[in-house]
Amino acid sequence: MYPQIITYLLTFIKFQEQIIRTLLTLLIGKSMFDKPKDQQPVNKPYRKLQVDDLPIIEIPEKLNYRNLLTEYQEKHGKSLKPVRRHKNAKVSVPKGMKCPKCGAPSDYLYANNGDKGQYQCKVCSCLFSDKNRFSKEAILKCPHCSKTLDKIKERKDFDVFKCKNDDCPYYQKKLNGMSSKEKKQFKKDPQSFKLRYIFRQFHIDFQPLSKNSPELPVVDLSRIYASPHTLGLILTYHVNYGLSARRTAALMQDVHGVAISHQTILNYENSVALLLKPYVDHYPYELSDQFCGDETYIRVNGKWHYLFFFFDAVKKIVLSYRVSPNRDTASAIQAINDVLLKMEEIPENLTFVVDGNQSIF
Repeated sequence: MYPQIITYLLTFIKFQEQIIRTLLTLLIGKSMFDKPKDQQPVNKPYRKLQVDDLPIIEIPEKLNYRNLLTEYQEKHGKSLKPVRRHKNAKVSVPKGMKCPKCGAPSDYLYANNGDKGQYQCKVCSCLFSDKNRFSKEAILKCPHCSKTLDKIKERKDFDVFKCKNDDCPYYQKKLNGMSSKEKKQFKKDPQSFKLRYIFRQFHIDFQPLSKNSPELPVVDLSRIYASPHTLGLILTYHVNYGLSARRTAALMQDVHGVAISHQTILNYENSVALLLKPYVDHYPYELSDQFCGDETYIRVNGKWHYLFFFFDAVKKIVLSYRVSPNRDTASAIQAINDVLLKMEEIPENLTFVVDGNQSIF
């Protein structure tokens, strides 16, 4: 009778095992128990960063509508009258609007194409719209074909301009240089290729980014009651071995007989970090010309922040570790700038390897 019970139990256990495997497969999406097949990793290299030439910046001629009105009166013997508007006109020109070229008030502006937003100045014949009237102050043109660049994207810290001229030499050279395989891939995934001239106009002021106001430590380490040996033990347990402040306090009490609170340990840690940071940042490292960077998440006071870091790919030295509550371009620029500040002279073959993160590019 016992062999029958054992056989029944083994059969039941196998049945339960099949149920568990099925449930795990449904939850995870793939089986954890089947032997993995030989899968070749997907080789999809990132598109290399290309630094284009600066665009042609053309500043239109600024005129004074009062001088133009005076010239008109001298030439025609009569004054130029404001725009005569119909009483039943559905489209009106905003009263505060002025011509971006000569500064003529709204009395001299036409609604040129009805309600589509284009206006024309009667004094200087300038055409503009409500969206681009401020961009008339400076016109960006492609350095290869001299055509006006079109704004295609508006980011938080910069605007993206692209040359959409199909006859542009830059575009034609890139297009004709593609192989048949690349052309087929371009039809499927055009975002993986850069064929047109692109310029990014940043709105951030870079100069203050490299200068941070000094932050004073919470605790003056020269006046603490703990000896340098005790301070070294605390930092060794808390920093080197990664113990929490409460565990470090308990360890100091149980092993070394030193009564100290966890908040005091945190104060010591912050004060030492502020004092050591300048030595770490300005240490004369012998660096290579190959650097890698990325971003990750980190919790600061219970909230998620972004950590931008760069390190020497050859010497294995961490060179930058910017923490920011926002995933923005300014933080990425700060991280790169921290690396450049550590070099006495920038190498000719300087290489930064990063992913396709839009916050950096």
